[in-house]
Amino acid sequence: QPYKEFVRMTKVSFVVTVFNKEEYLPLVIRSLDAQIGDFEREYVFVDDGSSDRSVEVIKECTKDAEFAVQIVSQVNQGASVAHDAGVAAATGDWIKFCDGDDLLTPDATRNLLAACKRHNTEHAWGDLEYFEFGGEKDPLDRPSSELPEDYQSIDDGLSFFIRNCPANSTSMLIGREFYLRSGGCNKALVSPDQMLFLRLFRTGPGVHLQGAVGLLPDAAPGRLSSQKGRSRYESVLALHTVMTEAPGISARHMAEAYRRAMARAYRFDRRNHGKALSGHLLRYLESKLMVPAKPEDRVYAALGAFTDDGRSERPENWKPAAIRKSS
Repeated sequence: QPYKEFVRMTKVSFVVTVFNKEEYLPLVIRSLDAQIGDFEREYVFVDDGSSDRSVEVIKECTKDAEFAVQIVSQVNQGASVAHDAGVAAATGDWIKFCDGDDLLTPDATRNLLAACKRHNTEHAWGDLEYFEFGGEKDPLDRPSSELPEDYQSIDDGLSFFIRNCPANSTSMLIGREFYLRSGGCNKALVSPDQMLFLRLFRTGPGVHLQGAVGLLPDAAPGRLSSQKGRSRYESVLALHTVMTEAPGISARHMAEAYRRAMARAYRFDRRNHGKALSGHLLRYLESKLMVPAKPEDRVYAALGAFTDDGRSERPENWKPAAIRKSS
């Protein structure tokens, strides 16, 4: 099936998760409007309990849209729940996520669709760059590009994202049915990103587009990535979750997740707590020699490296609203 015919038969749902982003939204929506390609489109905004004028700004910026625009409103439950709510409301064949303060490069959707078409996969992601919000330069003033010829096929994406998560949901394009089949996001985690990548690659292969598809503001207050202990805790909690939830992962991937968690815990503990000798060091050294019968238990113990009190249990204020309110 030729690419142009494939695109004309395709509907993309742009799912934008929003929590108090009124100042960013006009530029975010302009980046959606600037998406090149002949595909059918719809916008699905999920307002996660904003207390500012985010909803009013969305309505104003989309009032002249010639396609469907939905606004899903929910009490604050966190980004993971918001992502799932957006997909549930979407009617497109493909989901293109965008965080409420991120931008899409003009050719992002077209190029990600091409990556999926060329490699016969149901999800793809691209690279991210930063832009200066409020700066003199228009971040969307970028040279147009031809369809790229080369993509990086990831043979073992599960291993890749166990080691690190260099992307977020803004970088993703996912077939809607594939997203649902993978299980989508996990509401117990604040960030949808690493857990979603792990679930997607546990379900099937994906492809990496080498080139920017998303632009992140260089100074966005409140991002999880700026909270070092909490963000590292989340990354190891994602590993523990994928090790313990159905349908499970292979013994090799279990070992990789275990060793990665031990290394992260030891390094964070050494740099931030200054301990020459600790249980995290001993567990890290042990991970170099063997994999225990239940590595997930060691991974849970490693979570204590990131909390102020050294306990593995997550502090209440680190939990997403979706489970904090029900606990």
